[in-house]
Amino acid sequence: MYYQRRANLDDAAAIAPLWMAFLKERSQHDLSMILKPDFDYLSYVKQKLDSASIYTFVLEEGENKHIVGFLSTYFHDEAPALDYEGIGDNPFQPRRIGGAIGMYVQPEHRQPQAIAQLVEEGLKLAQKLKITDFDLLISMEQTGVHKLLERFGFTKAAIQYTKHYDISESELETLKSPVSQGIVVKMPTPGMIPLRDPKTQQPVINPQGEQVFLNPVKNEAGETLKSSNGLPIYGTPLRDPETQNWVFDAAGNLVTCPVLLDENNNIIEYQAIPVFCPPLYERAGDKIHLKKDAQGNYLFAEIDKNKDGTIKLSPDGKPLFKSA
Repeated sequence: MYYQRRANLDDAAAIAPLWMAFLKERSQHDLSMILKPDFDYLSYVKQKLDSASIYTFVLEEGENKHIVGFLSTYFHDEAPALDYEGIGDNPFQPRRIGGAIGMYVQPEHRQPQAIAQLVEEGLKLAQKLKITDFDLLISMEQTGVHKLLERFGFTKAAIQYTKHYDISESELETLKSPVSQGIVVKMPTPGMIPLRDPKTQQPVINPQGEQVFLNPVKNEAGETLKSSNGLPIYGTPLRDPETQNWVFDAAGNLVTCPVLLDENNNIIEYQAIPVFCPPLYERAGDKIHLKKDAQGNYLFAEIDKNKDGTIKLSPDGKPLFKSA
């Protein structure tokens, strides 16, 4: 009997050797995939399990539910890449894309029904997230996977060719696009989401010339806060009421609205969505500005409470904030 479920950080030690086996198997058929010796697969898997855009499922076998396989997927809203900066439009309508980073089942457990269970879990999540398209890169030798995907309604859209070159130089000069030479692009860590201008879909750049990323909200212990549905929480970026531009502090950091916590530091949600503290405003003449304290820190509204200390709620159950 096989079971499938969403993976968590406690599964990292069991998934790591499966990831290693998967990549070794792939590299045997693809000369362009050269694996690093002594790579830390455990840390690699932990990063994926902690990522906001990567969803991993495990296949368990027997009464002891021993993990014998995994499916790692990602979902994101399509937008032009950084290299396309300066191109003001895109002829294609934006898509919400799903894809597979890796899938592996131990050879002795590669039964069609068991593998289908993993695929079905990924498709269920895609349907929940309203994914418009799946983009999958499957090796030519994986004929069984081809047939499995065809049974699920996937169609072959392209053929990819590859040619590998052995480069003798150990250190190569960085390739820079003329368009992006003035931009400092930081390599995103797991869970970081590139911030883009909603009108142009171009990457947002802070005053220091660095690309801006949204990071998962963490508690004082450095642990990623997650909503009731198990997804990481991201702060809502603050906008200037006059210019509608993103707001940065004196150090060039993006300012985000803090998530609302109760007296026990539990996340407060409204209709299964985390609640964020709105910013405070003040008027100067005929203009409205974001309110700051004497040190220049942006101020946010405090939750309104009843005399007994409970949070005041609107008739529809939404938490209420003080006006100032």
